[in-house]
Parts: sequence; structure tokens; C-alpha cells
Amino acid sequence: MNDIFKIRDVGVCKKALLNEKTAFTYHELKCDELINNYSLESNFIIFVLGGMLEIDCNQYEKCKIQSNQMLLLLRTSAIKVRAVKKTVIIVMYFENLLASCDQQILHAYLPDTEKISYQFKPTQMPGPIILFLRQIHYLQELKVDCTHFHGIKHREFFLLLRAFCPREDIVLFLAPLIGRSLNFKNKVLEKYVQLGDGNVTDFANLVGMGRKNFDKQFRKEFSISPAKWMLQEKAKRLYMVLNDPEITITDAMDRFNFNSATHFNRFCVQYFSKTPGAIIKEARQRKKNKNGDS
Repeated sequence: MNDIFKIRDVGVCKKALLNEKTAFTYHELKCDELINNYSLESNFIIFVLGGMLEIDCNQYEKCKIQSNQMLLLLRTSAIKVRAVKKTVIIVMYFENLLASCDQQILHAYLPDTEKISYQFKPTQMPGPIILFLRQIHYLQELKVDCTHFHGIKHREFFLLLRAFCPREDIVLFLAPLIGRSLNFKNKVLEKYVQLGDGNVTDFANLVGMGRKNFDKQFRKEFSISPAKWMLQEKAKRLYMVLNDPEITITDAMDRFNFNSATHFNRFCVQYFSKTPGAIIKEARQRKKNKNGDS
């Protein structure tokens, strides 16, 4: 299975800066290939060069992204990716924008993000970006693959984005990185990963807010109480993990801080209408069937 969200080591050259944590990777996914990641280590952009993917990301479900489209996924997001058919992609990851001019220009887009209602949808790639991605793949086949190369290409991508994408497309594409309202949501998702088995008060403290203000802002942005959201988010990420055929019940319990097998069983039946053992068994059967077909 392709691990398209792997943070990989690339060669270091004298021109590279150590803080340039960015790279592009090429993948070919088989039809129905499934990739789960319940907490992304970095920001990712998926570029589809051919085929189609179906992506679940946090509260957004079944987003279709097809040939010549791109989609931004933020760090700490819970992700499920399924190849609807054979699909060719390039994945880019980055922690920060490397060019100071990009940071300044994107800051200027902030007022625009306040006027839109963000929808988790792909953005059409203009021709120069498609050619840029094919060049990256060609050069990597020629073993051009060092931190300096990826740092240059990172800057070049954002330059092409600003030069050839309409402003409204850029705002929709990058809104999660720059919008005030979305910044609260992103911070919630980031701190939730760090929370462990904490309660709502612990959650508010991690976000840097008092319990009352946190609850008010949370309900405004998510239309649900923090406590209920935390349970739903735990269930969503747990379901992704249980669908990994290599997982064991003990590993899943440890990862999600369940101390009682009875409580764990009851939680899964409540949210999934199945026991954890049944979910894992189905995942292993799917893998067995797939290996039998190949």
C-alpha cells in the first residue's frame, strides 16, 4: 500500500537550509486502494494528474478530486483516501511557506476569506502548474531529489499559484491556512491531537481560552458542544484505525486510552453498530480478497 503521507528523508546538499521541510512525491494508486492517516504530520497538497480520489477529511466526507485538480490538507487532520479508479498523483508536504513574499501576499488575502463560506472542495490546476508537476516527476526519475531541489520547487509552486490562478481560486484553496474563523478550527484540531484523554476544560486550556469563551466560540464554529464533538472525533479517528488490517484490539485500546475492554466494546457498538473485533475482521477479509484478486 502506498503511504502517500510519509515524511521522507531526501538528500542534503550544501545549498539546502535545514528548516526547509518540504518535498514532492509521485504515487500510482490502484483502484480501491485505501490510505488512512488519523493525524497528518505536516500540511499536504494532493495534485491529481490522472484518475479520481474520494477523500474524507475531519468533518468533510466523500470529496471527489479528479484529473488536473488539487486539494490542501492541513496538519493534524484525520484523513481517509480511496482511489475510485487507477490514479496518478503528486503529493507535496510543507510546514511553512518558505518565501517571505508568499507570507505577506497571503496575509493580504485575509479579508477575502472572511467573505466566504469554506467548502472542502478541490481547485482546478492551471496549465503551467500541470507542466510544473510533470517536470518534477521527470527530474525525480533522473535522480534529482535533494532538499535544495524541493525547496526551489516549493517556492516555484506558490509563485505559479499566484501568477496563474484567479484570486478567488487562491482564496478558496488556501483559506484554511489564512482565515481567522478557520484558524480557530485548525487550532482546535491541532490541540485535540495533543489532548489525549483530557476533558473540555483541559481542551480549552490547550487552545489558550477560558472554558466559557471556548464553549461559546466552539458552538459558533462547529454547531455542536465541545464534549459531543470530542466523542464524535474520537469515534471517527478510531474507525480509521480499526480499518487497518494490521491493528489489534489491544493496540487500538492503548492508542485511544480505553482502560476497559467492556467500555471499548460498548463505545464501538454505540458509534459503529459493530464490535471492534468485527470491524477488524472485515478489514482483514477485504485485504485477503484484494490479495486474492491481484
